[in-house]
Amino acid sequence: MNSSKIWERISETAEDNYFLLSSDERIAYNLKNIIDAVNDNGLLSYYKSHCADYAEDAVEDLNNVGMYEVASIIENANALFPGGCPDEDLEERLEIIDSWEHEYDSLYEQWTEDILEFSIPLEETLAQIMSKIK
Repeated sequence: MNSSKIWERISETAEDNYFLLSSDERIAYNLKNIIDAVNDNGLLSYYKSHCADYAEDAVEDLNNVGMYEVASIIENANALFPGGCPDEDLEERLEIIDSWEHEYDSLYEQWTEDILEFSIPLEETLAQIMSKIK
């Protein structure tokens, strides 16, 4: 099965019930969502979408694959939210982001740049994980 079909299946499973993902599927899901958000509109866009519903898991997954620097960035970004973790409810998360009134925009821009420095290792790690998924 090619990677686009695998990704389609992972995305559909995550949408239906994230907790049915295997460990490798979960890692792939969280890594790809971070990569796509950062490459498209920056890290803040990750938190403005359903991709960050499991941002705490993303930190764990990044650490599990040895992407400690990126995990640290996501952990720092998560810490800006009440309780140190973004709300799983997107509307609640968006209200919190709106309440910041752009206070953290430059910080998120810096974190985006920092993650982009790891884009090749992130992509390689994602490809390795995806190759293990059948």
